[in-house]
Amino acid sequence: MHNEKLLSFTDQNKISIVLKFSLTLFTITILLLSVNYTSPIYGQSDNANLPNIDAKSIYDTGKAILGNNIRNLFILIPDEAHHGNGEAKENRFIEQSFLPQNAVVNKGTNVIWFSGDVSHEHRIIINNDESLFDSGTIPEYSASNPMAFNTIGDFSYNSPDVSQEAKQKGFVMTGNVKVIDQPNKLNTNPTANVESVGVFMVPTKDIDDYTKDFTDKGFTIDSTYSFNDLRGLARDTGSQQTLLVWTADPNMTTDTIISALADIGSNLPYK
Repeated sequence: MHNEKLLSFTDQNKISIVLKFSLTLFTITILLLSVNYTSPIYGQSDNANLPNIDAKSIYDTGKAILGNNIRNLFILIPDEAHHGNGEAKENRFIEQSFLPQNAVVNKGTNVIWFSGDVSHEHRIIINNDESLFDSGTIPEYSASNPMAFNTIGDFSYNSPDVSQEAKQKGFVMTGNVKVIDQPNKLNTNPTANVESVGVFMVPTKDIDDYTKDFTDKGFTIDSTYSFNDLRGLARDTGSQQTLLVWTADPNMTTDTIISALADIGSNLPYK
């Protein structure tokens, strides 16, 4: 009887130790999960606005997120952007009418629209209110005046200058700028002092030449992404285009950047 009680007592100790170990393991697991878990209410908004200007991401999502250290964003109107989907002949290279189509910027950021749409003029109107901002006519390889976004909120914009066939099918060139109090900095090259960011589109087959053109003019290439364009094989431009995300330091003023982009653009084979 005494041995049976002793055995029972020993078994109880073993069970107690196992339970304590299990509880400790469970607590550690919960702590690890809590470290990696992002609250859908509080954490998501922070992560959703982490700066990201990766070229592939812009192609996939149509979105670029800038940090609070960026003063100027150059939005590209790509060649053939005035054509819409559903036309009898596909003329577009990419589905986005603007690159990036949607931008998240810090309050106080200047936005400049640069047109790479050859032989076509554009005009940018914000929130359908010409009194708020009307860029006036933007010919090919030229830019709008800067628009300073000093108010937090969402600002849609459009260019009413689309092809007649696209207009008949209800196509509208639209984009959006979301202005926030951005707590995060855009981290690119750790040694770089980046002030301006933009996107450009070039034929992939000559990407090395165009990359050299950009670097020779003082730009830094942040990232590139090549894709099969919507038009397919075409003379001079091939069937692949490359999105090129560039950055510039404060030594390059907006006027210097516009002039450099115009020089590069004028040598592209887009027609």
